[in-house]
Amino acid sequence: MAQEARSGGRVVKDLVYGIVGGALGTIVIERIGTLLYNAEGERRRKQEEELERRYGSEPSYEVMARRLAGALGVSLTSPARATAGRALHWAYGLAWGALYGLLHDRVPALSKAAGLPFGIAFALFGDEALSAVLKLTPPPQAFPWCVHARGVAGHVAYAATADAVYRGLRRAAG
Repeated sequence: MAQEARSGGRVVKDLVYGIVGGALGTIVIERIGTLLYNAEGERRRKQEEELERRYGSEPSYEVMARRLAGALGVSLTSPARATAGRALHWAYGLAWGALYGLLHDRVPALSKAAGLPFGIAFALFGDEALSAVLKLTPPPQAFPWCVHARGVAGHVAYAATADAVYRGLRRAAG
């Protein structure tokens, strides 16, 4: 019985540590994305602006917010859609953090090299595949390679942050 309680307690701790890591990882992924975008040349930024004009400039989280609101019979104003989209972005980051916390010790291969395998999986599944399947963004082939590279770099930085937080909390609190 005590072992079951400890095991359940471990799951809760792993979830909490992962969520905290996911929160900090979400901040990092946003900063890395902005930094890398700003470091790209003007020609690359113009390519992305052209894509936005061609496909619509609504960010993927706002697309999802609009769709969810529509499914509920609610129409969102542009500011409300932006706020809801931002909330979805954060919820998504926290959920991936929770998943990382749960998987950290249970699937150790994902936490090797400061979470690098998890970061790559997150980029490929969570960013590339899921966005395409849900049609939240233009198809992957519409984007120049640097957009994909920026996405992978951001997701790897997210995972490294989540991993560092998880390990730090685990050392500090058990």
